[in-house]
Amino acid sequence: MYNKCPSCGFDKEYPEHPLCKYCYYRGTVGAAKFLLFQTMRDNGDKYLTADELTELVNQNPYKKHKVTRSAVYKILHRYSRYYEETKRRRRGYLILKKEIPRKKGQRGRPQIMYKLSSRLLKRVDRHAGRWKMGLPINQHVNKGKKFRMTQEYSRRAARIRINLKKGEYELYTYLLV
Repeated sequence: MYNKCPSCGFDKEYPEHPLCKYCYYRGTVGAAKFLLFQTMRDNGDKYLTADELTELVNQNPYKKHKVTRSAVYKILHRYSRYYEETKRRRRGYLILKKEIPRKKGQRGRPQIMYKLSSRLLKRVDRHAGRWKMGLPINQHVNKGKKFRMTQEYSRRAARIRINLKKGEYELYTYLLV
């Protein structure tokens, strides 16, 4: 039982790690943005500041560690209109951004608020479906390690899906491990 992965039930490649390579990849790559977007969606998908979003993500019961404001801001900036790819397109922004100027007499920068676009809402639903099916959240990884779904990984995904349907553990137990 020591060399078995608690998520999928298959043998682990490295016995000293808590999960196998597939389950670790599935629980970490794209999980932070998924958690942020899911939190935004679950709170009514209204305009919120980065500080409010950080507070809401830290109150989320599925996360394991405290999330910093800079981590939330990096994800928001990447998906907003200031990211280089969306600048070139000039349309199709995934996070909508609204600047609220300070009241008369107050100094400082305008307050920036963020909201999910309808395209990103659909994508969050697709990510949630992939997580329930035992698959990694991201379909494509542009930068970083490429991950190929082999037959063995397909069997692991099927076992995770069966374990979730049986109720052996909670849905987001191995998210951000």
